[in-house]
Amino acid sequence: MIELKNVHKVFKNKYYSTEILTDVSFSVPTGSWTTIVGPSGSGKSTLLNIISGLLPPDSGNVSINGTNIYQLTDPERSELRRKEIGFVFQDFKLLPYYSILDNVILPLYYDRDKKQLYARAEELLNMVGISEALFSRLPEGLSGGEKQRVAIARSLIANPQMLICDEPTGNLDRENRDNIVDILLKLKNQGKTIVLVTHDMEIADRGDEVYRLINGTLTQSEVRV
Repeated sequence: MIELKNVHKVFKNKYYSTEILTDVSFSVPTGSWTTIVGPSGSGKSTLLNIISGLLPPDSGNVSINGTNIYQLTDPERSELRRKEIGFVFQDFKLLPYYSILDNVILPLYYDRDKKQLYARAEELLNMVGISEALFSRLPEGLSGGEKQRVAIARSLIANPQMLICDEPTGNLDRENRDNIVDILLKLKNQGKTIVLVTHDMEIADRGDEVYRLINGTLTQSEVRV
């Protein structure tokens, strides 16, 4: 369970301040898919960063499974992120000079037995539809859809409970977009909790709940595609 209560965030410089999030409160039940939509600059990525423990709010509480994550120390919060949260981004964020297999194991490279890690990575890559023939290839040798599949496999290497997805299909054509959505739906059905930001209302509607973030204010959407 993810729960936000009365979260505020203001960005300031020496000339002016801008309220990015205003009294944001909502919850995401374990094993559900929640979508957040809104125009560019509305604070969606800021909200994801706050949920995942990367950016403290100016006020309000953020809890994951009953723990207020901003009452944890920085090392404790980092450990929670590494083990409990997987990240999927629009631009994939694969390291260009590492093989596909090595990209997948990187989050746990220094923590686990390498033989076990590689076996787990191969299992995950097969699960998302990446063939063994591509395991040693560099990211530049993959299509956009293949890169995002690899990124999803990497996000799952620690078997996290929660996936944070920031425009995960924004750089993909319709066919690859639909393939990625199918993978995410399967993961949700396996019990993963998904928080996803998108501009694509067809994708948004696949979530159990849809929220709109406009001018820092979050409201539950009643309009479904």
